[in-house]
Amino acid sequence: MRRLAVSSAASLMLASWATTVSAAAITVYTDKLEWENAIGGQFVTEDFADDELDAGVSFVSSESGHINPALECYQDVLASQSQNEPMTTWSFVPEIKGYGGNWTLGGPGGSGNSLLVYVGDPPVFVGAISNNYNGGFWGFTSDTPFATVKLIGGGGTNQQNYCLDDMVYSDCQAFTKGDMNCDAVVDSADIPLFVEALLNPAVYDAAHPCCSSEQADMDGTGTPDGNDVASFVDAIFGS
Repeated sequence: MRRLAVSSAASLMLASWATTVSAAAITVYTDKLEWENAIGGQFVTEDFADDELDAGVSFVSSESGHINPALECYQDVLASQSQNEPMTTWSFVPEIKGYGGNWTLGGPGGSGNSLLVYVGDPPVFVGAISNNYNGGFWGFTSDTPFATVKLIGGGGTNQQNYCLDDMVYSDCQAFTKGDMNCDAVVDSADIPLFVEALLNPAVYDAAHPCCSSEQADMDGTGTPDGNDVASFVDAIFGS
């Protein structure tokens, strides 16, 4: 079950830290509001209140991973050593640029060693969720879209029991042309962003990973430019 959320936060807050791996800049967040701001406020929440996932979202678990509607979370136990190469792989169609959730590690089933998080294929290491997490947020963004998130038990002899609640991900499907802030409305609030996308597309894309500068390419030529201005004005005020 999905809940589309749009953040109204006023400013983009700084991230906890960032790393650049295989040409993708990946930034990890432990504050959900910072994560929301980083992906431009456009994201989807999976609350696991039932067994149904959104279209395009799926998972494969080599162990006992399953949705637990009673606890409203995804629950799994990942052994550090197993012939099954224990992991859970989440897949997203279309690709996304942000992922996260509220994590509870340890508890019944093993005190745990942490969770190791990877994206893409071949997998790129994102970071580790420590075994002292108790319902806190952990997530990340990437300037390069990705289709998979892999969760693997950390090293050691203990198995990692965990619950993932309110899984969030950026939905980078195509939005209406001209909707520069991706709030589902083309209006005057999009004007300064449209101008920025024309003049400084790299700056715009860094601040709005899901609402890319391609939103300003009104005529679909592949390049947002002055030829798109008239169509943008029509989208706001009508032709």
